[in-house]
Amino acid sequence: MRLIKILRDRVQIRTDLSEFEDIRIGDLMEIGDSDVKLATIVTSMSDMDTAAPAEDEEDFLLSQSMTMLECSIVGTLRDGIFEKSVSRYPTMSVEARRLEGHDLQLFTTADLFHDFVIGEYAECGVLAAVNGNRFFQRHSCIVGNTGSGKSETVAKILEEVSSLPGANLILFDIHGEYGHLSYVDNIKFGEEMDFPAWMFGLRDMAANILKIKEESATVAMTALRKCYQVLCPDGNEGKPIYFDYGQLISQMKLLNAEEVFTGEVYKTGDKAGMYKTVKGELNGKLSGVINTLESKLHDKRYDFLFMQHGPEYLYELAKRLLGGDKPVRNIDLSGIPHDIALPIIGAVTKLVYELQKASGRKDRPLTLVCDEAHVYIPTSFQLSASERRLVEVFEDIAKEGRKFGVTLLVASQRPSELNKTIMAQCANFIVMKLNNENDKAMIKGMLPDGSDSIIDETTMFAPGEAVIVGDAAQLPLKAKIALAQERPRSRTIDFWDEWAERKQFDAEGAVDAYLQ
Repeated sequence: MRLIKILRDRVQIRTDLSEFEDIRIGDLMEIGDSDVKLATIVTSMSDMDTAAPAEDEEDFLLSQSMTMLECSIVGTLRDGIFEKSVSRYPTMSVEARRLEGHDLQLFTTADLFHDFVIGEYAECGVLAAVNGNRFFQRHSCIVGNTGSGKSETVAKILEEVSSLPGANLILFDIHGEYGHLSYVDNIKFGEEMDFPAWMFGLRDMAANILKIKEESATVAMTALRKCYQVLCPDGNEGKPIYFDYGQLISQMKLLNAEEVFTGEVYKTGDKAGMYKTVKGELNGKLSGVINTLESKLHDKRYDFLFMQHGPEYLYELAKRLLGGDKPVRNIDLSGIPHDIALPIIGAVTKLVYELQKASGRKDRPLTLVCDEAHVYIPTSFQLSASERRLVEVFEDIAKEGRKFGVTLLVASQRPSELNKTIMAQCANFIVMKLNNENDKAMIKGMLPDGSDSIIDETTMFAPGEAVIVGDAAQLPLKAKIALAQERPRSRTIDFWDEWAERKQFDAEGAVDAYLQ
């Protein structure tokens, strides 16, 4: 064996076939001298012939065939202990050996108190353990194509965490996949719980329910603010301060019909002795806004926004979100219109984050699990003011949340569409099957040097296979994620099997469900 090249992130060696005749891509190897020993993973193999051209058949059979191995450096072996860092490199006089059997325990032995087992490393058949502290005290990310097993992975993690008596997670569930799990308190807005419009705060209510863009609809916003100040003299339009929606409409109608006294009196005619008036500044200009206010109020799809709940409802919701006896509160948004579901995610996130900061509850840290995160934490800069505020809440948590005991676990099938500020703050990645080159490039840019080849391999992953990279996992090897005992309702539909049976479409039932 001979060392060809050593770089900061990888090593190239040349060896004859007999020395490592059974070596495979993905195998672990120790490469080093008497002082420094590097732990590496075989990422590529090339066959090369080093002998001079043979003049006859006998010389050809005696020619020596060599193999070029390229290995990515994953850490250092120091006194039999694996460290995920490299402070020194070996000299050119190195030896290499394959790590197997007992050697693998140096990397994969789980700490029963601090680690949880997420699956098994596919190549070496040992448990894939994740350090719970390192995984949850920093932000983490799960990415993969649709059907790659993201929801199953989220369910496995939640199930492992739920065994801890003080576990504290809030899950945003857009499609209603997790509400049936036994360790989950399912908070289903639109059916089991209401979300009064005033909970958004006036500013976000106007933007997200009435669809008023404050940067352009200045007249409407001016009128709403005037009416709000009448109803809530000490209110803060950015916070969930109670006001009566019906009274807000009444105040808007008064402004729309307002007459202002001039201070003069009619001296003759039918109006003699009466004060003269002129139309108010907003008289006749608010009909469109009032129609929007009333149409939302009478739309049955939005009934849960306008149920009569007083200011005490804020306390009830806060207790439900941050209290209770179950480790996971699942915000089930599957039964409400999509245009309202996303603002509710922002309002709930802002509420729990502000409550956590105000209470100083570092003794019970909180993790927000953001399923389908690219939908409501996008990377696009072409956002309205209200959409920007929604994203900024998550950006604030990504940058400052750890100080207050709040972290993020985001899951997405399109990492290239995820907010880059949040992605940059993630210290752990569970990467499943990825085909899109933009998605892979996004992940590569977030990972340490030497991870490119590992991410490229994900194209060939089967459902349920992933590579775990970051502070919480020892090895960036392909792992088979174990299925949770309680699985989410997200399994892929077997189209061919379903089509094999003739089934009638229930048009009446479908239409009734749609109209409800």
